[in-house]
Amino acid sequence: MDKLLISNFAASLFALLNPLGVLPIFIGYSAGEKRKVQRWLALFVALTALVLLLVFFFAGSSLLRFFGISLDSFRIAGGILLLIIGIGIVKGDSSKAAKDLAAEDQKSDFRQAQLVYRKIVIPLAMPLLVGPGVIANVVLYASEAEAKKDNALFAGLIGTIIVICFLVFVIFLSGRWLQKVVGDVGLNIVTRILGLLVAAIGVQFIITGLSNIIVHSITPEILKNQ
Repeated sequence: MDKLLISNFAASLFALLNPLGVLPIFIGYSAGEKRKVQRWLALFVALTALVLLLVFFFAGSSLLRFFGISLDSFRIAGGILLLIIGIGIVKGDSSKAAKDLAAEDQKSDFRQAQLVYRKIVIPLAMPLLVGPGVIANVVLYASEAEAKKDNALFAGLIGTIIVICFLVFVIFLSGRWLQKVVGDVGLNIVTRILGLLVAAIGVQFIITGLSNIIVHSITPEILKNQ
């Protein structure tokens, strides 16, 4: 089992999900709710993210084969996407959008718990937590495990997804406490650091993809024609 690959996957997945950056939005949605309702909201969002990640983890490689996309091509595209997302996080674009979203929702009344669940799942679980960058990252690592045909690595990646989603649940559950301890400035700094990490991972994906294409595709063709 490739422990380095699993650790890289854990770091990139946590950085891309960015639960600390999404935390202010969760607090904004659940600020007026009871403590028990907040716990259910945190659990529901974390479980939804877990299901989405597992779906893309198992079906991602099949989608690549169906559309005839090579792993290296997808790695480069995913790397470019991660780089753009990382730059956006560092610049604060995602935080601004999050604040606008939270402010918009605070204008509406949370009449029933079911309405609260529905409203919090749609913006938090899919667009903000499990976004395009997360999907690309999960598909890439799942493809790596499938290419190596390592069942232990495959199980390790699944376990990592479960652990990271549990951390998302814990962070959301202790949202108000974290905000008091770290403060808004602290959350902002952590978000920027995560954004820098995402950008670096994106650059690494691009370099790896280009290197593999040059070594395995372009160079053999050049040597063949000589």
